[in-house]
Amino acid sequence: MVNVSLSSSLSSTPHKKKRPITSMAPLTTNFLIVFLALMVLACLWVNLMFSIPLSGSPPLTADCNGSSKRRTSEIRGLSSQQPLLAYNGSSMATVMGMATGYDLAVYKQFIGSLRRTGYSGNIILVISPDPAPGVEDYLSSNGVVMKRLQKVECDTQIIANQENAAYANSHQKEVMTCAHPYPNLKVRWGRFPILRDHLEACSTCTGPVLVTDVRDAFFQQDPFGEGAPMITGLQVFEEFKFQRTTHWLVKTPVSKCRGIEIDETMLCSGTTIGTRTAMLDYLETMHLEMVDWMKDPKCCCNPINGDDQSIHNYLFYTGRFSDAQAIKNRMGIVHTVGHQATLIFRAHEASLARDFPQNYTKDMAYKIPLSATSSDQSKSWLGIEYDLVDKDGYFLNYDGSRSRVVHQYDRFRSQIKKWLKANIGDK
Repeated sequence: MVNVSLSSSLSSTPHKKKRPITSMAPLTTNFLIVFLALMVLACLWVNLMFSIPLSGSPPLTADCNGSSKRRTSEIRGLSSQQPLLAYNGSSMATVMGMATGYDLAVYKQFIGSLRRTGYSGNIILVISPDPAPGVEDYLSSNGVVMKRLQKVECDTQIIANQENAAYANSHQKEVMTCAHPYPNLKVRWGRFPILRDHLEACSTCTGPVLVTDVRDAFFQQDPFGEGAPMITGLQVFEEFKFQRTTHWLVKTPVSKCRGIEIDETMLCSGTTIGTRTAMLDYLETMHLEMVDWMKDPKCCCNPINGDDQSIHNYLFYTGRFSDAQAIKNRMGIVHTVGHQATLIFRAHEASLARDFPQNYTKDMAYKIPLSATSSDQSKSWLGIEYDLVDKDGYFLNYDGSRSRVVHQYDRFRSQIKKWLKANIGDK
């Protein structure tokens, strides 16, 4: 009966058919609007809760030594209100490297420039057992976790003529030096498993990781701060496009050890970035390959201290690094200026020799500025014709932004020193 009555009433009276529909439409529309508004508010709440750090003083966190302390942003007087990306901010990031045998000025440039960018993450440095005066206090005041390098006698013959060790220069001595607990690896190779061990032991190192040289690197922006590329997997960094793996540093050891030649853009082993997992995998892969090289007399005993770069390039270009990508120079977090700096400096020398044929001396290239447009070397130290720096002397990426990490700047020799002293690091 209900069905018949309803059907009858709907068919017999058209106005009654329309009335309930028109009366319910506003209710349905209002309900949808309210529902959508609630969904938007819920999404905003979730975004705020998980993307924006809480205001106030930085929380106490456990460092890699297990002690509790406040984040270095508070120590350095940096703002605790700086925005961090949900998965790519620097608070959980790690910058680490081997930094032995340097005086205080090197640490002030490296650590000072990094902290001045607003970087608030972990810093782990492997330092000498007996660092130079003032180094420990400075590093401690900047929240740096210090790990002592323990040198040991190598348990394998790293180079063939160790009987000449007493006459070796600093580079040759490095080839003949090993570090605990890896006496089968020269110290330059041993740094890879040593850094792996320290990263693995660090419970707060959950974000992206930069493993970098220290002496010849500085920072112009937070490497993992606002606007930085999202880190997924492993990133290795190309040098200037004209520097190839046919250079003797890669060609000679790889062809001698593995019997192959590679002709690709040179990758620099001095700076590598990745997620925690990717970095641990990278350091482990490097370690295992180095152990393998040490078993073969054709591979182990190169009397050079840069053949970690040989292995780095060999492993990448033979597909041994999982989830790895090569980043073009001046298009990522790291700007490796070394090869281009060398070309510029050599051209400067040649130009001076041509212009002053009678009284040219080698030291003129160190004294006469590279910039022909400014006498103020604390700012425009390099001419705009090189398209490498901005009007204030800071290095640029191709998109015009300031490079975040600058590596191998020392190839500019004394030309850059006055600018560095005025603009980079702590005084």
